[in-house]
Amino acid sequence: MLKKIQFLLCMCIVQCSFSQEVEFGKISKEELLEKSYSKDESANAVVLYKNKNTYFNSSSGVVSLVTQVHERIKIYNKEGFDYATKTINLYKSRSDKERVSKIKAYTYNLEGSKIVKTELDKDQIFDNEYSYNYDQVKFTLPNVKEGSVIEFKYDIKSPFYWNIDEYRFQYDIPIKKLEAQIRTPKGFKFNQIQKGYIRFHPSQTQKTDHRLGMTVDILTYTLADVPALKEENLVNNINNYRAGVMFELVSIEFTGQKPKYFSKTWGDVAKTIGNTDDYKKQLDKTKSFDETLDDVIADKLDNVEKMKSIFKYVKDNINWNGIDGKYFYNGIKKTLKEKKGNVADINLTLVAMLRYAGLNANPLVISTKENLVPFFPTVDRLNYVLAYVVINNKQYFLDATDEFSDINLLPIKDYNGEGILVNNNKMVWKKVGIKRPEPAIGQYVISANLSEEGAIEGSLKSRFKNHNAYKFRQSFKDADLDAFITEREKVFENIEISNYEAKNTDDYNGYVSESFEFYKESGADVIDNKIYIQPLLFLKLVENPFKLDKREYPIDFGHPLEDHYIVNITIPEGYTLESSPKPIVVKIPNNLGEFKYLPKVVGNKILLSAVFEIKDEIMYADSYLFLKEFFNQIINKEAEQIVLTKV
Repeated sequence: MLKKIQFLLCMCIVQCSFSQEVEFGKISKEELLEKSYSKDESANAVVLYKNKNTYFNSSSGVVSLVTQVHERIKIYNKEGFDYATKTINLYKSRSDKERVSKIKAYTYNLEGSKIVKTELDKDQIFDNEYSYNYDQVKFTLPNVKEGSVIEFKYDIKSPFYWNIDEYRFQYDIPIKKLEAQIRTPKGFKFNQIQKGYIRFHPSQTQKTDHRLGMTVDILTYTLADVPALKEENLVNNINNYRAGVMFELVSIEFTGQKPKYFSKTWGDVAKTIGNTDDYKKQLDKTKSFDETLDDVIADKLDNVEKMKSIFKYVKDNINWNGIDGKYFYNGIKKTLKEKKGNVADINLTLVAMLRYAGLNANPLVISTKENLVPFFPTVDRLNYVLAYVVINNKQYFLDATDEFSDINLLPIKDYNGEGILVNNNKMVWKKVGIKRPEPAIGQYVISANLSEEGAIEGSLKSRFKNHNAYKFRQSFKDADLDAFITEREKVFENIEISNYEAKNTDDYNGYVSESFEFYKESGADVIDNKIYIQPLLFLKLVENPFKLDKREYPIDFGHPLEDHYIVNITIPEGYTLESSPKPIVVKIPNNLGEFKYLPKVVGNKILLSAVFEIKDEIMYADSYLFLKEFFNQIINKEAEQIVLTKV
């Protein structure tokens, strides 16, 4: 606990008030001459200054949310050029949308002793539809060089006054100075959730806002020298740990008026979604598919078999258009006609079909891993929907958008904790934990012959189950076979592969099997009539995925892992065992993982049995050093050699 407290104190950002106002367009030669950031020499760029100001506005009785952004960035080298491109995501919902205006941007360079600025032209600003719920405005600053300073500002006007975007106080590059302010009408009550590992505290004041003609509450954030957010291996979504603050409107309470309450619990969220037309009226309309579905389930008496048949029918007949969403994009009728739709079109149609077949099926609304973990009850931060079925008290989770997903085997992005059950028929609206994924299993059997010259020739037979099979199918799909085999040869330490075969790669259930024959001329080292061989051959682990001295974020494997290895190598005549690695069993505390390694030589055979297990898909940072050492011991053990000597 003491170490944790010390860590948090070290990560605290010194908050200060800046005596010198940073004015747009006023660039100093010192900023242009700066060669690196003294507090992070590895930084390719640094945010010299960022200001974000959000306030409410009212015009002709229409309330809107206005956000003004001003940002200044120093580019140190070519690797920092990416930060000269700015992307602005604008939320939209049916007839309403956010809009950006007053974009102004310059690039500043020092030519001799003169500061030269290049302005962004309007024709260098591009608009596009990014997704069902977002438009995107994008621009790249012109004339960017090593040493340039870029600066831009813009305004966003949003009709979604109840939905304040997250205030992000940490980038992938350091921030020297940051100021942010949000003004909300007195009587608007917001949940405020701080996130990340950096601690900060806003100042709170009140004043009269003449735009609204009323008192507003003001939160002001002032931070200095914010470190870059460093990416770490196996993080579910790095933005979950990015310093910032999130807002959610709880209620509006004005004197003399009846208070208006928004979502306070996850049950409220589920009920709000359930009261929309998509969930309240559409899911029990069956005229679009009843005759077709009768044929699909005609000979199925068991409910599980009915579920499997309907799931397969939807997967085979409706393609995902790549758009997420918890609400219909097309609707059931149009989706079935066009055989294409967004996530909600597919999975809500699946719910409707399962209900038609008499099954207890309902929508389960979630936030995917790419969309962050919701920190408090919220409608807007949920972006996806699954089909949830209960048969004989057993839970089934279905996502028919993915070609290789299966019942209770979802795309990894779906495993983000819990979902929100919307069961309007039984008036049940609550959180439901998504069933944990089963271990991704890999089984490997090597049979080989070792020559006196150190060459290895033999065969490998593998079987993959659950998410290992899912991942293999994804990588194998549409791949050129020769290129795929060449890549396998590289992965397996440049062996030569022949007679390659992969089975059951086009289906979405059951095992995937892989088999091939292999040859490697330098499979073992031969020195002074002795042969040195690592018994796991090209299947051994050679690099630790965890290299950092410490870890700040949880480790997300996506699913438990379980690999089994059996190796049988015939040694050349005239050789006998001189030494062999000792068997070992290594465990991670709290039963989080285990490695068993059992090599031996019997007669003219090298026999090896090994098992590698990660038993929990999520491990927290306090287990990191144990996990790192676990992998180190595996690498060291698998690198040990069996020594054979010539008689």
